[in-house]
Amino acid sequence: MKFSTCSALFASLFGSAAFAAFDQNRGGAVLKAPADSSFTSVTGTFTVPSLTGASKLSVWVAIGDTLEQDIVLKGGITYANGLTSFVAWYPDNQTDITTDVPISAGDSVTVTVSLSAEDKSTGTVVVENLTQSKKSTQTVPVPAKADPAVLTALAADWFVQAYQAAGELVSVPRFGTLDFTKASATLANGTVVGAAGAGTFEIQGTSGQIYSQTTIAADTITIKQQ
Repeated sequence: MKFSTCSALFASLFGSAAFAAFDQNRGGAVLKAPADSSFTSVTGTFTVPSLTGASKLSVWVAIGDTLEQDIVLKGGITYANGLTSFVAWYPDNQTDITTDVPISAGDSVTVTVSLSAEDKSTGTVVVENLTQSKKSTQTVPVPAKADPAVLTALAADWFVQAYQAAGELVSVPRFGTLDFTKASATLANGTVVGAAGAGTFEIQGTSGQIYSQTTIAADTITIKQQ
């Protein structure tokens, strides 16, 4: 799940409290944990956009391991000719939880991902449809490629992401404006921090055109398609 920026640029961007970077299919925010700390939980609430057509989209909240985020514990919703809910610890496959948490356009959904500072062999992902009063709590095993003893949990993520099957060109469906509200993260010492200070990612086409504008307030991340 590496971003399209090169490793050197990514490291440079994370060298400051906030940054702006670009990705061909992803818009949103990434908050870096303070030095000598890590995240134990991340949460956010969003309204499911009304989506049509064949283009595919996911909306998710996550804890990323390293700053390049090769290992990401996440939960959220996907649109692919219909709406579903999921949990995953990337790069392992995601688990469909739609039977427990059905999704419709206009629903308010809260996602909370948690990872113990002491034992990273499993993570917990809670996806709750507040509108339909449906909730799923899933314990997710660490990916087979990961060593829980060295996972770092350095990044809190809130993202809208277009995706594609192998060989398909990335096409971002019209999602309008999406807000992550009540966005916060908990550090290993128990301190709860808001999204202020997070860096933004914008969707950028291969021609260089920018297709999103992300703004961050204390506890709200707004991704506006343009």
